[in-house]
Amino acid sequence: MSFFARLETVCATAVERTFALAFPSALEPVQIARKLVAAFESGGAPAGRAGRRFNVRMHASDYARLGRDLPYLERQWSAMLARLAERSGRPQRAPELRTEASPGVAAGTVSIAVETLPEPLNLALRVRRGLPAGARVALGTEPLLVGRDPACDLVLIDPRISRRHVEIAMGADGLRFRDLGSSNGTRLNGAPAVEGDIGLGDVLALGDSELAIEPGDAEEP
Repeated sequence: MSFFARLETVCATAVERTFALAFPSALEPVQIARKLVAAFESGGAPAGRAGRRFNVRMHASDYARLGRDLPYLERQWSAMLARLAERSGRPQRAPELRTEASPGVAAGTVSIAVETLPEPLNLALRVRRGLPAGARVALGTEPLLVGRDPACDLVLIDPRISRRHVEIAMGADGLRFRDLGSSNGTRLNGAPAVEGDIGLGDVLALGDSELAIEPGDAEEP
């Protein structure tokens, strides 16, 4: 963003805040949508295939008033951001969105803070020991469930594994795993663990099965 664009944004925010303090009114969803579009267009494209998270911050009173409708509104705003990203024609992760109450935001206004997300992982989880032998799933930005339940992303045939045994997901600092209260526990590189950071070369042991984290398939140019 250029110096003049940043200056214009600062001035507009100051005017909006002053107006809101003098003439307080309820924050409307359409105001948030307009702010999200402006934030998306002014932020520029992230490098590579990295994405962005749009943190929607509002006064506690506005947050409470919208509270019952927030799940629906978040889905609508997220879909809007996804359409904007698709129309941009630039390869990037789907934008993420998070709403929160903030004491630093005046009633009737909204603040959008944009942060850059890491590039998608190029890692895979392979069944090193157990069934189905050699099964392999890609690790990405979406949480991955492992267990005996047919609804899991990786279904293992092992009576000592719980139906929903572990979840593997991208956290703020990288890839993490979390035991979901399994009956027989989980071991990370041989040591019992309930949760923790994982990466290339690590091995998770569940029941009589072992899962290794390996390089993913190379992306097509």
